[in-house]
Amino acid sequence: MNYELPNELIPVFEKHYQTALELLDAVIILDGRSSSKPNFWNRFKGRKSIRHFQKCLTLLPHHWPARWGMGKAYQGLGDHINALACFAEAYRLYPHNADVVREASIAAMEAGKPEDAVMYSAAALALSPTDAGLLCNHAINLLVAGRDQDAVKFIEQAMTLAPKDVINQNAQRLIQNVVSGKAKRPTCYDLSNR
Repeated sequence: MNYELPNELIPVFEKHYQTALELLDAVIILDGRSSSKPNFWNRFKGRKSIRHFQKCLTLLPHHWPARWGMGKAYQGLGDHINALACFAEAYRLYPHNADVVREASIAAMEAGKPEDAVMYSAAALALSPTDAGLLCNHAINLLVAGRDQDAVKFIEQAMTLAPKDVINQNAQRLIQNVVSGKAKRPTCYDLSNR
């Protein structure tokens, strides 16, 4: 993607962007995990990171990496609605990256919007149809949304691609238990509290 910025503003943008990324480290969630719940100081750094990303977006409104980074900061701070808005906008700006839309799917589920989560996880799969992690994520989203047979189909595909993956195995067990009536259907809130 080509970004146009006057030469004199490039160092200003780069300084804000690098500072935002450094501060983001305090709250970022990668692979579904953060180091711990952010303490006061890390929450302060997370909010400051957001301000630097906002300054970047003032200079380059269509810079999807800054929008994505801001979404990660909101996610780490537990602000799922703003995280979803940022990831959705990053996906709109850069619709060719499965990781970007996967974050929108996760944020939608955390924000209590399972149908949006299904929409975004389907979009991620359209970009990377043989990614077992995306198949598993989509299966769980479908389960929460009450689309059990579709959930079974997608978790079976994930298991075919990665049968030894512990997350896939746990997801398959959960889906089987819900479909058979042995377990209650999880809600989006159950998933975000795990």
